[in-house]
Amino acid sequence: MEKENKKIGFFSRIKIAVAKLENYSLFLEEKTSVAVKYFFLIVLLLTVVIGMVETYSVMQMIDKGYHYLQNEMPDFSYENQTLHFSQNISAYDQEFDFYMIADTDENLTEETMQEYRNQIKSVGIIFLKDKAIYKSGIEEIAYKYSDFADQSGLSTLNKEQLIQEIDEIGMLGIAITIFLLMITSIYIIQIISIFMDWLVISIFAFLAARICRINMPIKAAFNISIYALTLSIILSMLYNVAYYLTGFYTEYFRLVYLLISYVYVVAAILMMKSDLLKQQAEVGKIIEVQKKIHEETKTPEQTEDEKKENKKPEEKDKEEKKPDDSPVDTQPDGSEI
Repeated sequence: MEKENKKIGFFSRIKIAVAKLENYSLFLEEKTSVAVKYFFLIVLLLTVVIGMVETYSVMQMIDKGYHYLQNEMPDFSYENQTLHFSQNISAYDQEFDFYMIADTDENLTEETMQEYRNQIKSVGIIFLKDKAIYKSGIEEIAYKYSDFADQSGLSTLNKEQLIQEIDEIGMLGIAITIFLLMITSIYIIQIISIFMDWLVISIFAFLAARICRINMPIKAAFNISIYALTLSIILSMLYNVAYYLTGFYTEYFRLVYLLISYVYVVAAILMMKSDLLKQQAEVGKIIEVQKKIHEETKTPEQTEDEKKENKKPEEKDKEEKKPDDSPVDTQPDGSEI
């Protein structure tokens, strides 16, 4: 069995997992390491596709921002961990629903700062003199320029230097860097998330097999559960692609994601039970045929001997029982007197 499973390629496994539930029995006896390897590969495939789409989306924004930097953004300078713009900025891009605000005045009031926060409805960034604030919905993350300077070793920067740095790296270099950063972070997140789903579905598969009166070890339940998750993982990948390209979102996707996996587990177990019942019926038929063949191949002598051996005990006892000898009729000789 294990030798046959080693011949099943990665994409063939995906095909079996999605469209051939009757072949799930192929995965029952294989090593757990094979299922774990498939898990890491299917998550990597998911991560690469999502990373490519996210990188494409981010690069569109960066390209548009680069043109804005060249042609419209006012001059700025960074020195002594302090940023200064020649004039304040309040820009909005409708295509990406992105806000960019810059106010490096030293006398910035809290009321003005709150107005900037309220102005950003979805996603945006606010450049202040000592830090940049990234806002997405109600979430805010502050990046101090001093931390950036310590990590990059950058002490001074202005508009012309930034344009020159971008030109030297090139858009392709920026895209590769962003892609590598994204797939690293996405892969770790997806590994943790999908592995937790795998464990939960494995327990469900073990219990479902017991309910269906199938003796399935936890190892076998663990093996088939990752394959039951395959279609959900693929749909998750397509959902993420649609989200980044079109903004499509549904709050019920997570429920559908898990429901599909549970349905696959139950369907696979029921098919296994059906196959088991068919095998038992076939074994019964084979035994009946063998009995008939054995009866037909018997010789007359064997049949006669078996008849003799199968005689009822009562008949044997009657045959073996011998009549008692008749008592001797003697006359008294008078000795008893």
